[in-house]
Amino acid sequence: MTPPEPPDAIPDFLLEQFDDLSPKTLRGIAEYAREETYVKPDEMPDSMSTALALQDDETVAAIADYADALAEFLAERDADSLREITGDPSDEEEKWGHKRILEWHGGGRQR
Repeated sequence: MTPPEPPDAIPDFLLEQFDDLSPKTLRGIAEYAREETYVKPDEMPDSMSTALALQDDETVAAIADYADALAEFLAERDADSLREITGDPSDEEEKWGHKRILEWHGGGRQR
């Protein structure tokens, strides 16, 4: 099963911040966005709370719904973050590049 699809209403710079958040923090963000609590979660990035204040009601509602859906997805898989499940795309690129360098250097020595 794939992670929930984020709504188009959520700006990309905010979506990137969801990758490293735990289900507990995501649920807290959803509650904070819905104003069910006025205390932001400790692990919530400061930039996210500032960005929430600048969004319209529709976007804030989309953020809350996505945070809840993502928290549920991670909890079902007993994962601490989305990055834990999906990995870091740059990791694969680094591994591929490192492998290519080793092949190139190794290939130059063999005759």
